[in-house]
Amino acid sequence: MKVDFTKMHGTGNDFIIVSEWESERVPQAEKEGFVKRVCARHFGVGADGVIFIQPAKEADVDFVFYNPDGSRAEMCGNGIRCLGRYVYEHGLVRKNTIRVETLAGLKALELSVESGTESEVKVDMGAPQVKRAHAQVTGDPKDTFISQKVMIHGFEYEITAVGMGNPHAVIFYDDIDKLDLKSIGGRIRNYTKLFPNGVNAHFIHAEGENEFRIRTYERGVEDETLACGTGICASAVAAVLNKKADSGKPILFHAKGGDIKVELEGNGDKIEKVFLIGPAEEVFTGTIRI
Repeated sequence: MKVDFTKMHGTGNDFIIVSEWESERVPQAEKEGFVKRVCARHFGVGADGVIFIQPAKEADVDFVFYNPDGSRAEMCGNGIRCLGRYVYEHGLVRKNTIRVETLAGLKALELSVESGTESEVKVDMGAPQVKRAHAQVTGDPKDTFISQKVMIHGFEYEITAVGMGNPHAVIFYDDIDKLDLKSIGGRIRNYTKLFPNGVNAHFIHAEGENEFRIRTYERGVEDETLACGTGICASAVAAVLNKKADSGKPILFHAKGGDIKVELEGNGDKIEKVFLIGPAEEVFTGTIRI
């Protein structure tokens, strides 16, 4: 089986895009195995996930996203921005506003186009989920989980849980550069007593007014990634909920893979919309034989 693909990244979060716009390129029963093989850093192309682009029934395009371990993911902020650029540049959807179907619901992309090529993609990520039930946290489903101290395998962490279609644990940390992220992030990610479906763990440090640095341990990748779009959105919401950021101004994040902005509608615990804004870049195209 030969499969054509395009490699793209959003602030270092890299993805393999396979267009199934006209026909299925990888049979459904084989997608999990294909994703595991092609995402492998040493034995495949290497990526943080695979995006299959398919026609949608009730939108412009369907976003079918797989983690590198072969599991389906509800949403990926950087991945959906890459999809937006791909479908525009390849002429599949020639609109400045693109409606996208995801497992986390319908999302809207706004493309900033300069001389026919968009330089920035803004995605409406919808409302954050702050109640335990929707943030995928155990306990009273009507409660929030903001700045709660949790003991995990003998270590205490102060966690704010926010859902963005997928679950996120945000921790404010003083020295993220010296953090043993793979060890600590993996510990939190797999604490199913609190996060029954696992969780993405983010460690953020305030650099200035509405400006943060962030490091991420991503569920499904099971390692640190250079950026996580939904995690950056969740971290922006957590910063506002903990009164460390102003929801009325853009919030800038410095991830390892680059800078990305978040804008919010609403304030406090009544944030109604989260917008993720940043570049999406094509790296190369190729054909892989499986």
